[in-house]
Amino acid sequence: MLESVKLAIAMAIALTFCTPCSSGFADGFVEIETEDSDRTYSNGWTHRPLGELFTSLSCVYCMSYADPAMEEVIHDGEMDEANPYNVVVFHQTNGGAGDDPFHTDDSKSRMRDHYGQTGTPNAQFDGNYRYVGGGGEGNYDDYTAAMSESGQREGEGNDEPFKIVDLDIYSEFIGSESEGEAGQFKLSVDITYHGQTGGDDGLPTEPDDITGESPDLNGELIVFMVEDGVPAYSSYLDEIWTNRMVFREYGINDEEFTLSEGESTTFSAVWKVPTTQIDGDGVNGDIKIPINPGRIIPIAAVFDLDDTDSGNDQDSNGDDTYPTPRAIQSATPQSTEYDNPERDVPEITKKTEKYLDEGAEILANFDAEEGIGAAFVVYNYESSNFTGEWMTDEMKIEGEEVCDENGVCYAYSGATGTSLVPYSGESPIYYQVLFSDGNKTSSKTEVLLFVGTDGGAPPSESEGLPFLLIGVGAIVLAAISGFVMWARRPVEDSWDDTEVWD
Repeated sequence: MLESVKLAIAMAIALTFCTPCSSGFADGFVEIETEDSDRTYSNGWTHRPLGELFTSLSCVYCMSYADPAMEEVIHDGEMDEANPYNVVVFHQTNGGAGDDPFHTDDSKSRMRDHYGQTGTPNAQFDGNYRYVGGGGEGNYDDYTAAMSESGQREGEGNDEPFKIVDLDIYSEFIGSESEGEAGQFKLSVDITYHGQTGGDDGLPTEPDDITGESPDLNGELIVFMVEDGVPAYSSYLDEIWTNRMVFREYGINDEEFTLSEGESTTFSAVWKVPTTQIDGDGVNGDIKIPINPGRIIPIAAVFDLDDTDSGNDQDSNGDDTYPTPRAIQSATPQSTEYDNPERDVPEITKKTEKYLDEGAEILANFDAEEGIGAAFVVYNYESSNFTGEWMTDEMKIEGEEVCDENGVCYAYSGATGTSLVPYSGESPIYYQVLFSDGNKTSSKTEVLLFVGTDGGAPPSESEGLPFLLIGVGAIVLAAISGFVMWARRPVEDSWDDTEVWD
């Protein structure tokens, strides 16, 4: 009966908008034609789905099952240059000692206030289009299935309407404004809405479908700033665990917008690398594990505020407490490079390391069609996966200036960059070069060990050896002299008080 009523209403609306009206039922409907995106995604998916894992380093089921499973999922994705999906991991203090150093007020709020969840592990896919709770042997299969089902929305065998969005994000490390800061990232996000596609077997689902108009996108943009590959102690495992895609802070949060079909918009922001954090108990203090800018990856996601159906399937609320907006696209700088192959990616063609009196010199030759805008060296003296404070030095860029039509110069072509890092003969230097071109495209090296094979020599222990020997020799001679004098002294009571030495 209810379906009959729905059909009657649909027919009535169709007849209302049909001018002139035809006698054929099907003729009353206008097929929606969206401005198709020219982008393609893995496995014929409609977009890059977003996975969110809520976990804890002190939680038995997290560390035993969920985290290893999601780590495998992340590894699978990073082997594909197309960046087929994205994952953000939010840390909590659930279970055991409750001592997770990545637990912040924002990560707690994302789980409890946004999704209405309290237990870990739990995972949301595309804003709870799919949900996987608990930890067990089947986590990997459950996660991959949920990610695949999310990616296929409006794909084969799925007739649910879906809004098509192109999403690009650019991220540039721009150093610090003042001493004591850990650096900043300039973020830029481009969004283009292509309209809604799909519907239940071609039948109209909304009045807009009947008139042939695609509904507007009432969207929300979030940029999650994550740090990848961060070692931290797990109280449950009683060992150091390398944490993937750790949520650190929002670069952009709850930025709402409305786009009609074919429209685009851009958002920009500057994110300061935090040196403090507010934990889940509301206590503000120094950040427990400092951030390495070279490990930061911004993940942008667009959510459809008009689509709040949640749960394990489209027809059920499943295990979710709150109706949350579904994600319809995600992106990283890597996916942006893949989706825009016409953009040049800057490279380092040659790197030179020299020991100078002034410091350890790092010189880089760049190849960048758009010129080099800025380059930085981040470094430490401990290890390649150091969890303490990484220091930053802005490279001095030289080359031919690249200027816009107004004469404003913004980059250097044929560029070289030079950095002088303080050194000690007793400490190694681990460093990365972060650089970006004049078109907002960034790149970076792996963490490298400075070896200085191109010239000069560091202060060594051998240089100090003569001085050391002189010092030791003086001590030995003094000791010998003292011993001789002691040996030559008269033995007590061996002479009379009147005995006199010549």
